[in-house]
Amino acid sequence: MTTASKPVLGYILKGYPRISETFISNEILRLEQLGFDIVIFAMRKPRENFHHQSVEEIGAEVHYLPTHLYRNFLSLLLPNITVLCSSPQRYMRALKFACRRFARNKKQATFKHLLQAGFLVSRLGRLQKQKRITHLHGHFAHSPTSVTMFASLLSDLPYSFTAHAKDIYTSNRQQLREKIETARFVVTCTRYNARYLEDIAGSAATPIYCIYHGIDLDLFSADKVRHPCSPPYALLTVARLTEKKGLPVLYQALAQLQKGGLLFKHILIGDGDDREKILQYIDHLGLSAHCRWLGTQTHE
Repeated sequence: MTTASKPVLGYILKGYPRISETFISNEILRLEQLGFDIVIFAMRKPRENFHHQSVEEIGAEVHYLPTHLYRNFLSLLLPNITVLCSSPQRYMRALKFACRRFARNKKQATFKHLLQAGFLVSRLGRLQKQKRITHLHGHFAHSPTSVTMFASLLSDLPYSFTAHAKDIYTSNRQQLREKIETARFVVTCTRYNARYLEDIAGSAATPIYCIYHGIDLDLFSADKVRHPCSPPYALLTVARLTEKKGLPVLYQALAQLQKGGLLFKHILIGDGDDREKILQYIDHLGLSAHCRWLGTQTHE
């Protein structure tokens, strides 16, 4: 097939690349290795100024959507006028749908997602001469899938989405059901999530697939030399420093080990909103001599 005729997947992400979202970059890389051509539309630029080496292997073209409703209003409005003029019926249908959702949730983000979708579809129109995008896929069931759903309404392209964690359980059930009903298929990463989504879907015929996150085993190489296991024991934790990761429980456990006289060294890799709280808690428990925080690190 020629480059222009080969079907392409459009991936809508909240941010790209993100150091903590290896499950998404791994998926994109693996799809490319399987022969898929992908274009990425990210709602935000990366938070870090570095990334994992594996991201370098991804060949997907990346486009960034305007992030802020008011600050980027003109950047959002002009492409939407273009889409409205080229397909007024589709645009009015999407606008009515957005109004119904706004009446339910009272969130201005609904209109931002519509405008971001219009910007995306306008960009699609320019890309179609080189890349024939035939399907849209959103990662995370909240805002990325909202943009994906509106982009589907505006472009008439089918869409699907992957639902992960809090995006499932903090979403309005009725709005999540709408997304499931209008999607071609849904993917999630645990059986528990799948059962929850199936319950919300009810009689909707949309298939819901459970696909576990894979790990690139090439990142781990075990030599054949047996290393003696002796104190001080080396312990490692890699996590974002946020409440849901349960790090205070980890440090309570380490405090118990210290009280029991066990010698250890603990290394924490990661960063997040609770950084200062976690570091202060380590000091409060008297663990500072045993624990080191290295911040965010790449796989390498």
